[in-house]
Amino acid sequence: MSTSTESATLLGHTLTSSGESLAALSEKSPVLLVLLRHEGCTFCRNAMSDIARLRRQIEGAGTRIVLGHMGTSGEFADFAARYGLADIAAVADPQRTLYKGLGLQRGRMMQLIGPRVLCAWVRSSVAGHLPGRIKGDPLQLPGAFLLHHGQVIKRHSYRDAADRPDYVTLATPQVA
Repeated sequence: MSTSTESATLLGHTLTSSGESLAALSEKSPVLLVLLRHEGCTFCRNAMSDIARLRRQIEGAGTRIVLGHMGTSGEFADFAARYGLADIAAVADPQRTLYKGLGLQRGRMMQLIGPRVLCAWVRSSVAGHLPGRIKGDPLQLPGAFLLHHGQVIKRHSYRDAADRPDYVTLATPQVA
């Protein structure tokens, strides 16, 4: 994983669809940055549904949501609109610079198609999150990060493609 200084530099250079850097946004309020798998992934679609459902709670805690993806900005805007999230800032990262810089790994066989993942894939598909066309690296594992004052203060590195973090807990800064 990168050092605190490297992360701060990366966040300062990463611009969102709103035109502001992740570091600048995190100076205004905490930012829940969710780096998604490819848009065709049933688990990415599940995550978008979870975020849409939990949005009020996350934003109610004073945390802004930013979605990271490996596709183009235009295609992702259409994808996000299907979940009512078109107005949320996004980061297009087709080269996976942010993913790599924040220490996210590409999955191994068991993390992508192991028994736990396959069972979760069936449940997600039955729930209506059907797979689609791959747009990005299908081996890339996702991650979720709480950013504040230009730093990563919490992180969730997914154990496998089907992992579902508690976004509300992750998005809530610790009170000292």
